Amino acid sequence: MLSSDGKIEEGLLVNLSVPGCMLKTSMKLRVGQYVDLRLSFATGQNPLQIKLAAVRWVKDGMAGIEFIRMSEADQAQLRSLAGYVEKHRAQQIWSERVVCMGASLG
Repeated sequence: MLSSDGKIEEGLLVNLSVPGCMLKTSMKLRVGQYVDLRLSFATGQNPLQIKLAAVRWVKDGMAGIEFIRMSEADQAQLRSLAGYVEKHRAQQIWSERVVCMGASLG
């Protein structure tokens, strides 16, 4: 479901990624237009609620949508659904005592 300017339409989710999605819809969308989205899944997952999204491109009944605002819980679910794996750099922690030699303390 998508809504904008007081209109509500259905669409078909074609592609889903961490920054957004591609939708097939009969709603007349414009590049730069803001929409609200509620994405439901046949897998029984909780619907994703995107409170603010921007239309980035429109062509032949398809639209590229960038997600701008959504809850942290929905962000985590989106990352899981899209198969996104966050890469963390290992932090090096110095665990030995450091002794400064030859320094004057006074």
